[in-house]
Amino acid sequence: MATRQIFTDMNILVDGIGNVGVSKSCELPKIEYQTIEREGAIAMEEVLPLIKAMSAKIVLNEFNPISFTAASNLFGNGTLIICKGSMVQDGKAVPVLATLGGYVKVIESPFPEKGKEVELTMEIAVSSYALLINNVPVVMIDVKNLVCVIGGVDLYADLRAHIL
Repeated sequence: MATRQIFTDMNILVDGIGNVGVSKSCELPKIEYQTIEREGAIAMEEVLPLIKAMSAKIVLNEFNPISFTAASNLFGNGTLIICKGSMVQDGKAVPVLATLGGYVKVIESPFPEKGKEVELTMEIAVSSYALLINNVPVVMIDVKNLVCVIGGVDLYADLRAHIL
């Protein structure tokens, strides 16, 4: 039986430029399916054809001007944010790597009241998301390329084969 996992730290990198800072908190995208009802032969049923729009929220506990570079990439390919972290289980450190592609839709001012800790908050509209835990792919979603692999299952493989 596995013991509890304790998350220790996460560093944030933007567009390969370098370390933006240590994340105070990192809310990764929630994977939620868009359901629609359709009429079956004897009853209504819900089908799950699409994933709802994803977003992420990162709170840094330091100010770095590179964060604002991420907010300026509103056109083209957007911004690539890499979240490198670690968690401990059974006395062993396990790497956690989340990669977020998309656009920064909110960036909050990093200067608080006098004597308070500096925080910079970014909210990201996510169009691609990959999560690796202990170097094992757990999630890989790329909206633009119709890729949705969750737990090793490629949910849109048939769709891509049919239309691309």
